[in-house]
Amino acid sequence: MPLDILLGCARSHARLLEAVARVDDTTARRPSLLPGWTVGHLVTHLARNADSHTGMFGAAAEGRVVAQYPGGLTQRDGGIEAGAYQPADLLLADLAGAVARLERAWDGTHVDVWRGGLGLTAARGATSVADLVFLRWREAEIHLVDLALTDRGGPEWDDLSPAYVEAEWAWSTRLLPERLPAEVTVLLTPGDRPSRAVGRGPQVVRVDVPTLPALRWLTGRDAGDPAWPPLGPWT
Repeated sequence: MPLDILLGCARSHARLLEAVARVDDTTARRPSLLPGWTVGHLVTHLARNADSHTGMFGAAAEGRVVAQYPGGLTQRDGGIEAGAYQPADLLLADLAGAVARLERAWDGTHVDVWRGGLGLTAARGATSVADLVFLRWREAEIHLVDLALTDRGGPEWDDLSPAYVEAEWAWSTRLLPERLPAEVTVLLTPGDRPSRAVGRGPQVVRVDVPTLPALRWLTGRDAGDPAWPPLGPWT
């Protein structure tokens, strides 16, 4: 059982619910930082994403492996669109209910399921249930920033949880070779943590920025320096 990740995600859930509780109907209709999505779209996505994780955990408890969204992108996108225009109080209630269901599913998961259970995520396919918790933490933490609620006390990128930053750095740098062009090695020299060379290509590109700006690039929130290599999908 990944207790540190569970605790980190539960804390992010609490911050998320606190922020969404300050959203009124007007705020719910304004754009988020994600192109084409309002605040209402993003809150609804966070609720349906939580439900998708609850479904994978429930199946894993029965010895089954199911897709995160059994109906594929049609189900995912349809669910978001269906709930995005609710009044703010219903958006909050929807999210709070989904978070509560997911956290109950975590609490009820047997140690054997934590050891061997799987879900099929939309982005990565077969994924251990322990890694599912990290992926949910990522959704809660980064989308809390994407909601763009700084005028209502919401966080900015520099306010990401330090514990989450540590976990995201480890995950994103470990998987970075999958996203790099074959000819490129990236030398990450953040200065606030040890440097790291990633990739096997002969062309070495140095990314010489601190951890948080580097993560903005790695997570697709910033295009980065034009000299840096293009990245494949963030998963």
